[in-house]
Amino acid sequence: MRPQIALVTSGIGTAHGGIGVVAGLIVSVLEGHARIAVWEHHAFWPRFARIPAAVGRAFLGSLKTPDFVLYDHVDLAVLHAVIPRLQNIPYAVFLHGIEVWKPLVGRRREALLGANLLLVNSATTGAEARIFNPWLPKVTVTWLGVEHQKEIADVRAAAPTGLIVGRMADSERLKGHDAVMDAWPLIKSIIPDAKLMIVGGGNDKGRLQKRVKAERLPGIEFCGRIDDAQRNQMYRSCRLLFYPSKQEGFGLAGVEAASFGIPLLGLAGTVTEELFPTGTGAVMAKDLSRESIAEAAIPVLGSSQRALELGRAALARVNAVFLKEHFADRFWQALEPELFTCGAVATNPPGADLKKRTA
Repeated sequence: MRPQIALVTSGIGTAHGGIGVVAGLIVSVLEGHARIAVWEHHAFWPRFARIPAAVGRAFLGSLKTPDFVLYDHVDLAVLHAVIPRLQNIPYAVFLHGIEVWKPLVGRRREALLGANLLLVNSATTGAEARIFNPWLPKVTVTWLGVEHQKEIADVRAAAPTGLIVGRMADSERLKGHDAVMDAWPLIKSIIPDAKLMIVGGGNDKGRLQKRVKAERLPGIEFCGRIDDAQRNQMYRSCRLLFYPSKQEGFGLAGVEAASFGIPLLGLAGTVTEELFPTGTGAVMAKDLSRESIAEAAIPVLGSSQRALELGRAALARVNAVFLKEHFADRFWQALEPELFTCGAVATNPPGADLKKRTA
């Protein structure tokens, strides 16, 4: 008998942001190896409705007594202590980044202390979480993965276009939008035909648009929210992804861009250095100053040959480490021992034939 696993999530897919993408990755790993029940927490509902709905959904699910429960967010993991029928069931919690880069107390602390398995998307996420929560138990690093791309960007033919992909929220102003805008006049002074495309929405978008108008920053275009196909075309049409964010636990956009052969500009001391060490397709700004951003960006935006070299290295890094198959293998290796304790029978782990398919 395959184990019954309940995934407690706020939603699956890109409409739910990076965590929704991770939830989709998890489902794809477990399909064929377990019976999966998705207990969805409706994050877009008003608070007065979504909390009772989440408790009710978890309670109804617990009546079927799953063998294992996987929470894709620490806030959802508090349900394990709230629902009596869940309290004796083993569970895991996936940690993503800034939600655990602060002191955790009460039910959230209890949820992490009581978990059988804590998964983190990067060593950076785990280290930052432990700074604020030194009591944190052992975590297992499970880098994420993206699709293998068949249509790679031709950066030699691309105009000197930079791209930013990500939500613009007033609570997340360290993602780098302002820093790139600060550096833009310096970049334009050296590369007059440079363009900057900004993809995404959020409640801080209006302020950034006002900045562009008030400061008369030329060559910057806001593209809004777009679907996956449009986003992929944007990747193929640019020469550099700007990703100098201090708020990423993993940074899917950076890995997605690299999967198309696009180099990325990261920030020293952040997760980008963990994922793309020296020589693997990323350039690093020393800090968020306009001078540092411009110094890192100009050689890439100004030279299609340099962008091509970096893009090839980034693509090789993704194909060697960050495909969905790699994530499947890492995730299964972390989860399989826990499933044994609840009666799971080992099967061929997802990604076992990775070498055959990518040789």
